[in-house]
Amino acid sequence: MWTEGNYRRNLMDMHIDDWNEEFLSRINPEEYVEALADAHVQCAMVKAKPHTGLCYWPCETGRMHRGLKGRDFFGEMVRLCHKRGIAVIAYYSQIFDNWASDHHPDWRLVAPDGRTFREYRHLDQFRNGRYGICCPNNPGYRAYVKANLEELNRKYDFEGMFLDMTFWPEICTCPSCRKRFYEETEGKELPRIMDWNDPDFRLYAEKLDEWMADFAAFSTDTVKAVKPEVTVEHQFSRITMPWFNGSTEMLTEHVDYCGGDYYGGYLQQTFINKYYKSVSPSLPFVYHTGRCDPELSFHTTTKTEEQLVLHAVTALLHNGAFLLVDAINPDGSIVPEVYHGLMKRVYAQTMPIEPFVSGKLNTDVGIWFASRAKYDPAETGNDTEHKSFEPTVYMDAPVGLTSILRENNVPFDVLGAKNLRDYSGRVLALCHVSSVREEEMDAIEDFVNRGGSLYVSGPVGHPRLEKLLGIRVKGKTEHDFTYMDPAEDEGALAGFTKQAPMTVTAPQVIAEVTEGDVQVLATCTLPYAMTGTEVFSAIHSNPPGIHTGEPCITLRRMGESRCMWVAAPIETAKPFMSRQAVRNLIGLLVPEQKWTSNAPKFVEILSWEKNGETFFAAINEQEESPVVPMDDIWIEVTGNWKAVRMPDGEELRTVRNGDHTRILLPKLYLFQILKITEDGPQES
Repeated sequence: MWTEGNYRRNLMDMHIDDWNEEFLSRINPEEYVEALADAHVQCAMVKAKPHTGLCYWPCETGRMHRGLKGRDFFGEMVRLCHKRGIAVIAYYSQIFDNWASDHHPDWRLVAPDGRTFREYRHLDQFRNGRYGICCPNNPGYRAYVKANLEELNRKYDFEGMFLDMTFWPEICTCPSCRKRFYEETEGKELPRIMDWNDPDFRLYAEKLDEWMADFAAFSTDTVKAVKPEVTVEHQFSRITMPWFNGSTEMLTEHVDYCGGDYYGGYLQQTFINKYYKSVSPSLPFVYHTGRCDPELSFHTTTKTEEQLVLHAVTALLHNGAFLLVDAINPDGSIVPEVYHGLMKRVYAQTMPIEPFVSGKLNTDVGIWFASRAKYDPAETGNDTEHKSFEPTVYMDAPVGLTSILRENNVPFDVLGAKNLRDYSGRVLALCHVSSVREEEMDAIEDFVNRGGSLYVSGPVGHPRLEKLLGIRVKGKTEHDFTYMDPAEDEGALAGFTKQAPMTVTAPQVIAEVTEGDVQVLATCTLPYAMTGTEVFSAIHSNPPGIHTGEPCITLRRMGESRCMWVAAPIETAKPFMSRQAVRNLIGLLVPEQKWTSNAPKFVEILSWEKNGETFFAAINEQEESPVVPMDDIWIEVTGNWKAVRMPDGEELRTVRNGDHTRILLPKLYLFQILKITEDGPQES
């Protein structure tokens, strides 16, 4: 496939309206392509149809952008890029289409409050009047998309397509959605109240997932029917967003590789890069992020060279391509220095290490991100109009564990449901996974039967999981501020005591032990008074006072397997002591790691195998520039090893430490890669 080894990509974002004659009047494909070539960009994602719905080619379906005055911008870009050896991905916006929404009112998505998106003002999540959203269940809209995609693919030759906005930005209550749900459920109406204990509501949530996957299949199949060789990538960044977005792993069945745009920091990136690496049908996946700092609404500010190098190299070291999302000026002009200077320097630093990536990560802990359980049970009882539009604890918990493992140098990966069956690491972590499906539970049981260990926090999403843990869930505390009282003062919760138990800023699941081989590591303690009321023991806080004796951290040993349950997602904790408690609990499940390091909390250590060789990387993921270089970092591995820095081959100093080899890294600025081979170490 053309994507192999294609790591340097670019998109010029140009969702430009055409009510002003200046708009796109200065567009210059020759200048743009020359800039891309000078920066060593391997692939250009070229806008064919943006969110405005105004096509950048002389289209027969829909309408062309007036500012182009009939000029075939897309066609010129394809020709010029191919002339310079640059692959082309055609960008196509679906669902978000102002022209279609404005000209076909019956195609519009209708929110639970009865409004369409162009009627909103001054709200977040696209509800500001700028975006016209069409319902992917509407037959008329589908016919329009089909005709438009067929025309584009018949007229031009390009390598791939990026089909953007494959998600529900809001629950849709339009006639098409009501009709489809009614027909597929034998007469049921769309539910208005969120109730995760109600089978009908859970069925509706599943339908939203299925319908979006069905639309993805529809548009992918439309492209492949015309050009089977064209790769298809759907927007996959909404995988982190709540349940109603309908963005799940099912989308990966209709793409050639995964990709999406993110505008957070390196913690967010390392989590999502690991997940994409795990679930993408092929590699490299694609990590998109903006040139603008911190995101696209800051049109004129540019990220530092350090920031862009770290984003590019973090993607690359997870076997991902890096796609820069630049922003064109409304008149069509670009800032050439971004490419002739900045990105040319960025890629000059990442290109030399491209031959060493694409291996299999060496990990001890696999964090499962459950894309079919992206909800907070606490929202039960709310009207669908009042749901959360932002990620909640289902995202905070696994990302929290990611942060703790990274800062403590515990080798980890992030998995999808499709990876559970073949996962061969030591520990599988389920961080606030509210619901586990039957096939997922089968894979979890198989993992434990093969000797794997479990870390489960918060809800227990399946009765068979309760049985594995040796507990039975009885309910949840009414208090939303609670404590965990350690059974041993010097155990995993070292530093906390019965008098000063560990603070938990959440309710706890209440459970009872059902098996005799379950060890209780901590019990639940509650404040003297009910939280959230005017009654208090101490006016500024909620000190512990009621020792319930209910188990809140348990450990069950079954042969080589260990199954741990924690009654709340303590991975989200902010205090250092609490985060170290999580690290200690994981340590009970991983007595000896594949490797260890003293790297500070913002330096990530990665290790992978490729073609029988072992590599390590250190990435200095400081969130703000200027990045401060780090001294005296070491990595320790069992056995006798020699280490060389890549790509220059400089041999690094190693020290024997018992039956381990300690590799001493040179001063770390942004990143380093080293290869280790079996050999006797140098003595200190």
